[in-house]
Amino acid sequence: MTTSSDRIAELTDKAKHAQQQVQGALAQDQQQLSAAVDQAMQEAARRAEQLQREAAQRGAAASASMEEARNKWQEHVASVKSGIQDRKAERDANRAERNAEDAEFYAVDAIDFAVAAIQEAESASLDALLARAEADALAR
Repeated sequence: MTTSSDRIAELTDKAKHAQQQVQGALAQDQQQLSAAVDQAMQEAARRAEQLQREAAQRGAAASASMEEARNKWQEHVASVKSGIQDRKAERDANRAERNAEDAEFYAVDAIDFAVAAIQEAESASLDALLARAEADALAR
């Protein structure tokens, strides 16, 4: 079984990788950047599917509030992705500027959501450690 400490280390690695990808993207042309976006979206979708499979295998039920937040976030992501795809066809310079701003705001929102998820993961991990310590103490 993977420990919460291992999962947080994995999360840290993913955050560092994302930072490197974004930094590297600054030097890419539009075609390379578009390919990087497509690849990142595919990886995010693959990871979401993997998490759903793992949760089903463990038989663990997420709390209602986390499930609701996840559903709202997925709806938000789908809506933004759809909007981004629709706007790619538009060539107007003013529209392109607004689209860029929208994409930047979306990136900030996604980062804020990730930060909140990290904080929730930390809290849940510490709570799990406390529960284990209490269970071990009572078993003695």
